[in-house]
Amino acid sequence: MKLTYEKDHWIAHNEDRQLPISGTEEMGYRPSQLFTSAIAGCFGEMLIHVCRKKRISYKGLTITPETTRAGAVNKISCIHLHILFEDINTSDEQIDKVITLALKHCSMVQSVKGSIDITFSHARI
Repeated sequence: MKLTYEKDHWIAHNEDRQLPISGTEEMGYRPSQLFTSAIAGCFGEMLIHVCRKKRISYKGLTITPETTRAGAVNKISCIHLHILFEDINTSDEQIDKVITLALKHCSMVQSVKGSIDITFSHARI
């Protein structure tokens, strides 16, 4: 991956793909959006993996991350992950366990451990 600056925004190049990055949403994804989606996406991949290992099935899965910022530099202090399962075939207690296990084994979550609080909630439809 490499980044180049073009016309007031960055372009991240990864093989044949490009991702626009900018402080303004009109020009690309904001760095905080990319950071938050990286945490949520990594956690989501680990959650899917843990559910498969435990033979827990569901029809759909949605993660909605919400960030809390604090301090003079407006740093991200907390990321709350709300996980919505569609037609999941297990108990709420088991869902809590697989979420906790996914958080424990997610490299992105572990990378920010101690500096950003990661919390979660879940629901089913």
